[in-house]
Amino acid sequence: MEFSRKYSHMGYSYPGVPGPWQPIVEKAIIEMEKEIWPQRWLPRFVKRWIHWLATGGSVVRVKYWWAYRLREKLAHGSITDIKDKYAGLRIYGSFNDKCYEIIDQAEKECDETCEACGSKDDVIVVDYGWLYNYCKDCREEHKPEKQKSKIR
Repeated sequence: MEFSRKYSHMGYSYPGVPGPWQPIVEKAIIEMEKEIWPQRWLPRFVKRWIHWLATGGSVVRVKYWWAYRLREKLAHGSITDIKDKYAGLRIYGSFNDKCYEIIDQAEKECDETCEACGSKDDVIVVDYGWLYNYCKDCREEHKPEKQKSKIR
């Protein structure tokens, strides 16, 4: 089963981030699940079923109010969006303090990881029209043509 489907009970669980960052984000989602859904006795397929009945798979609407109230009692928050913005990881939602610590750690790890190759050596933010986290090799490889040529 693909990751975003397996963790759909967390809310928005599709990490829309560069490939090398996905394992970092998936690890963070797995750790956050323990905080958001603390009931270890509740099987994951039941959590997904409750979430689907509560929201219909959406992060902005309520499908059945009784299921929504049940989800609110069992879960302590949800993820509304995961994305790469301004060369950094962003995870939005409603969380407790422990989840924010997990998110901060994941953001720090992504800031230190090249979004093109996954290297952790000499990674900085570069502005090539958009902001990217690139290592030294990827900065040269992805440099725009206009900046590659010498100006006379």
